[in-house]
Amino acid sequence: MTSRPASGGSRTGIAVRWNAATTVIMTGTQMLQVILLAHWLSPAQFGLAAVALAIQVSLQAFCDLGLTNALVQREHIDKAGWSSAWWATLATGCALAAAMILAAWPLEAGLKLPGLKFLLIAGAVTLPLFGPASVCQAWLQRHLRFRPLAIADMAGAAAAMMSAVLWGWHFRSASALLAGQVALVTVRFSLLWVFSKFSFQGRFRGADIRPLLSGFGGYQMGERAVQFLGTTLDRALVARLLGPVATGYYAMASQLALRPAALMGPFISRTLLPLMSRLQGDRPRLVAAYLRSLSTLGFVAALIYGLLFGLAEPLVWLLLGPKWEGVVLTLRIFSLVGLLNVLGNTLDVLLLSLARARTGFWLNVAMLVLRVSGMVVGARYGLNGLAAALAIVMMLSLPVDVWLPRRWLGVAAGKTIGAGGWAIPPGILTALALTWAVTRLHWAPAVEVACLGTAGVALFAGAAWLFHRHRLAAVVQEFRTKLN
Repeated sequence: MTSRPASGGSRTGIAVRWNAATTVIMTGTQMLQVILLAHWLSPAQFGLAAVALAIQVSLQAFCDLGLTNALVQREHIDKAGWSSAWWATLATGCALAAAMILAAWPLEAGLKLPGLKFLLIAGAVTLPLFGPASVCQAWLQRHLRFRPLAIADMAGAAAAMMSAVLWGWHFRSASALLAGQVALVTVRFSLLWVFSKFSFQGRFRGADIRPLLSGFGGYQMGERAVQFLGTTLDRALVARLLGPVATGYYAMASQLALRPAALMGPFISRTLLPLMSRLQGDRPRLVAAYLRSLSTLGFVAALIYGLLFGLAEPLVWLLLGPKWEGVVLTLRIFSLVGLLNVLGNTLDVLLLSLARARTGFWLNVAMLVLRVSGMVVGARYGLNGLAAALAIVMMLSLPVDVWLPRRWLGVAAGKTIGAGGWAIPPGILTALALTWAVTRLHWAPAVEVACLGTAGVALFAGAAWLFHRHRLAAVVQEFRTKLN
């Protein structure tokens, strides 16, 4: 008897389970890596490594030529198309690696960061592998093979942590973070290639990928390039305007605050993009999936960032030590940025599922201009002024997040606001209550985090049940359905 293929709901459940496991493992390993290295490296060393990593990640945005999501979204792609995509991304990565090596010396001089050129040269070795790994990832996503994709990510994260920690313990240098990145990309590429069983033809034809690059893929590459360019400019501007120590504080705050948002981003795109793309022709189901996802992610983000805001001070003392005390206020400001990032990621997936990559590209261009302008103005008031400027820029984008679903899908503004924002008041209440408690209590940091963290979760859940019990019940049911 032939088994029936898994339904869309069961496939979503499988994706959620594996992506949840990936999120837990990657969050744990990356946070442990940051915590350990924070005790061995100075804020200035962290700042130096952050700039090098930002430049490397920005170039990675070009390595796949925007083909990853285009390969997932396109209805039909033959073997020649996959092979040409593989060779094109490999060649692009090699060219970018050469460019990064040549630019290492002028970048070090321009940013006044001694030692930057060595880190850039070391990081360049990962660029040729990134694009082909993305093609293998797209193949697994297209076939809804979430298990091997999750295993590759988890193994890469574990290899990165071990490499960075061992290197940092032995050498006590900023190159530890680059060592972790090299291990991550190498292990992930190897496993994705093995798991996808990717067999390619030994030739490249531009005609095979031109349809992917001409529209969706081209705008995808441009959109992600703009996003990562913004990250690079963040680090570079902080280093140039405020110095390496402030860059270290900035990098640490973004590591702690934006890590949940960064990890939820792949979780959102890998799970929702292939499934929402299949609902393009069924608008009611697409609207329901979008609002349901926005509501669930808003709940998780509000809880995480409410706790992070309120417990920022004892968390910094517990995890990083007294030399990082100056990062507390910056971390609190970045918790707001992280919350808004999570909500915005859901709109990004909707744009891709509707093949609206062009709109996404121009939105990111506008955001980049606003970010750079805000940072230059905010830097006049120090690091916290710069972080506050970024939060303000994120809030200015909220009307667009409401208007676009209304224009394209007919979703009323109230429904979008309700789905994305219903958990924010309980999150604000939790953040303020924990902040007040931390200022009144002077317990050991570990005790404050454990006791107040538990109380914060209970307060958040109670407030959500009191004011939005129907939405809370729906979210709980969503988790049960997907994880069962």
